[in-house]
Amino acid sequence: MLVDLREVYLPVMIFSIILDYQLAIYFLYLYSKHRKDKIGLNKFLLSFSNLFGIGATSYLFLVIGSFYIHDSNLIELFIRIGVFLLQGGIIVVLLNLLSKHFLPLINSRVVKIICVISGVNIIYILFLYVKPIGLFPSILIGLIGGGYFLYFQTKLVKLTSGTVHSRLLMTLVGEVTFLIGMFVGSGMPSIFFEVKDIFYFIGSYVVNLGLLVIFYGTFKFPGVLEFNWRKNLQKLFVIDARNLFELYSYNFKNKFKLSDELDDNFINDEDNPLNSIGVVGISDVFDEITKTYQNRVKTIKYGNFSILLEYEEDPKSQFLFVLFTDKNMKSLQLFLKEVKIQFLTSYKSLLSNYDIVDRFRDTIFSGFDVILQNILD
Repeated sequence: MLVDLREVYLPVMIFSIILDYQLAIYFLYLYSKHRKDKIGLNKFLLSFSNLFGIGATSYLFLVIGSFYIHDSNLIELFIRIGVFLLQGGIIVVLLNLLSKHFLPLINSRVVKIICVISGVNIIYILFLYVKPIGLFPSILIGLIGGGYFLYFQTKLVKLTSGTVHSRLLMTLVGEVTFLIGMFVGSGMPSIFFEVKDIFYFIGSYVVNLGLLVIFYGTFKFPGVLEFNWRKNLQKLFVIDARNLFELYSYNFKNKFKLSDELDDNFINDEDNPLNSIGVVGISDVFDEITKTYQNRVKTIKYGNFSILLEYEEDPKSQFLFVLFTDKNMKSLQLFLKEVKIQFLTSYKSLLSNYDIVDRFRDTIFSGFDVILQNILD
């Protein structure tokens, strides 16, 4: 029966390993893609890449040792190497969590203790292995380390929203499914049931199901922004700097229903000391200081607010994107840049016709509210 199951298990095992390596490469690609944004929270993508890459190699050793080697000493060696790699992968992931960006979400002392215990266990696996004890300590420590990483992810999911939230949640479901498959396929349930081969077989398919869910959850992953960045949004302006008039504006505080915490003078456009034309004026002053459009000012501190500015790439461009915020955050700069891209893409054909824009701008740009909401999600 083992021979028959081995023949069936081989393609499933190969598929699992290939998918594992694909996920490792894909997460590394996502990390590289978002690295330029300089949002530290995206380092968890690097953690995933390490986990799946090392995990795939570990799985390869475990399967070869369990199914395709007949020498007892080699079997033990391959399984110990596989467990060592898996334990090392967990340590790498946990060490990534000690980054300053994750400290608000974790107990650094607990993470350090788990890493130290895992390191001691690796020494045990490599040099002090005792057959009567076997790999039980490794399994226990692995469950603790993996469980803490899942706990970290649940906290990350709770602090996110929109597309990022749904993608992270789906990834978390996939990981739990994957771990269930690993447990079933490890043969541990065969302690209670004499059907070890069946558990190997079922576990391999559950593992693949979990990997597919993870892959789907991370497809076109938008990247994680800083926590609570939306709460720092105040008001957005899109301005025709050449003709000095406002094309579009959006009040985020009204949208988020946080008006009790606001400066009423800021929300009231009539009393606002820095209306849209004033923003253009300040921008021009700073442009005059820098003496070049290539070095246009991106941030202005005005009273209790930060003013972020985004320009078109063309130095002769006329459209200015202005975002009032409670404080300057990298995530808000990325948000404003995306607003610029979406606005210019959506209204490119109309923006060149000044007469139409001037006459119908309230109607023309009213639909951007929906686009803006999609960006926020």
